[in-house]
Amino acid sequence: MRKILLVILLAIFLSACNPVMDTDIVFEQGEIITNSEKFEAFTENLKNEKEDNIRIVQRTIEGDPIFDTLDYNGENITYTHDNSHDEFADSSKGTQSGTCENLDSEQSENGRIYRLSGCSSEIGKYFSLEVLE
Repeated sequence: MRKILLVILLAIFLSACNPVMDTDIVFEQGEIITNSEKFEAFTENLKNEKEDNIRIVQRTIEGDPIFDTLDYNGENITYTHDNSHDEFADSSKGTQSGTCENLDSEQSENGRIYRLSGCSSEIGKYFSLEVLE
């Protein structure tokens, strides 16, 4: 009984320490390793002006998650950058948002690069995601 209680407490503790959700698009070393179909569906929904949202998780060298949320309302994309879980973030640590008009893509040497354009604030200019093909 004691072992079962210990296992349950350990599971609760570990799940509380991991803010990454099953629905997140996890991106590591240039590759989407989970939920790649969600990213593809999001780009399709943008083309079709259909509301959608995604959250992309990238990790720092130390393993801390950085969250980039793209929320499309049928007209604009609200971009939210959240590095509040980054233990080594500088003075910009926290959550920052801005509204952008487009998610542009261009062919790169290794795949496609996605960038936001027509942004209302500087934060949108920092979103860049290269998806390897």
